[in-house]
Amino acid sequence: MRTLHPELLKAFHGRGFSTPVIGVTGGKGGVGKTTVAVNLASAIAGMGFRVALVDGDVDNPNAGIILAMEVADPEEIYTTIPEIDAARCNACGDCVRACRLHALLLPPGKAAMLVGDCNGCEACLLVCQQQAIIRGRKLVGRTYASRDDLLTLFTGELLPGQEESAAVVKAVKKKAFQEAEHFDLVVVDTSPGVHCNVISALEGADLAIAVTEPTRLGAHDLDLILQLLDLFQLAGKIVLNRADLPGSKEEIEAIAGRHGRRVWKEIDTDEALMRSFVEAVPIVRSNPEAPSATVFRDLASEIAKEYLR
Repeated sequence: MRTLHPELLKAFHGRGFSTPVIGVTGGKGGVGKTTVAVNLASAIAGMGFRVALVDGDVDNPNAGIILAMEVADPEEIYTTIPEIDAARCNACGDCVRACRLHALLLPPGKAAMLVGDCNGCEACLLVCQQQAIIRGRKLVGRTYASRDDLLTLFTGELLPGQEESAAVVKAVKKKAFQEAEHFDLVVVDTSPGVHCNVISALEGADLAIAVTEPTRLGAHDLDLILQLLDLFQLAGKIVLNRADLPGSKEEIEAIAGRHGRRVWKEIDTDEALMRSFVEAVPIVRSNPEAPSATVFRDLASEIAKEYLR
């Protein structure tokens, strides 16, 4: 199995506060990841703990919709964009060669110019010996903090047409982590997939809850997300949503076993849970006796017992 350098692991697991962090993730989109995150956070808040819920899916932030919480406390997020001083540029081409996104062009006999999407890495500024590149800035998104009694929702939003979602993920986590000591627990809902934004969202987590479903695609993506947790040596538990669907439940269990893990909780299809989406009230609040609500409360109780002493 591949291993990471100890310094990388130290940086991944490091954080400057003691409040426990629980990540909720899942390789496949649409498996109920946000449903688990929202109901877990709501159930723990219902036990009297102060909870921060971080919606790290900045391309499609919907935790606020499920919670019916209006966004508040906006803060704008900017990334660097190069502004080139044609009078200083000597057309050496160093900036063009340094740009991995091929966003810079050097026309014959002219100064370099920005022609593509820039991710703000600033490599061009570092290599320009003529100091012909000025550090400009571009608005790419916003963060919000919405507060409701014991539950605070931190949300990130990538503006339409922008591609720098990683900057927004880091910004919304930074905003939440700056206040982490004021909470008993931080729950981070990641975007679907196995990519840099998911890794960024899981940085500093004590535990990752991997949500999946008993389908072939769900099994495939569960294997990928468990490989990621293994690589970063991150503790993980598996929640099987829609566990009563005909499909590949045995395959899910087999994959979990290969990674030294097991299915922790199972949630069957629940009509009351579907209605809770329409009502925009978490099932643990709207119908606490529903089968799915019972599972979420059990999950919350076990999290509280292990991490909230």
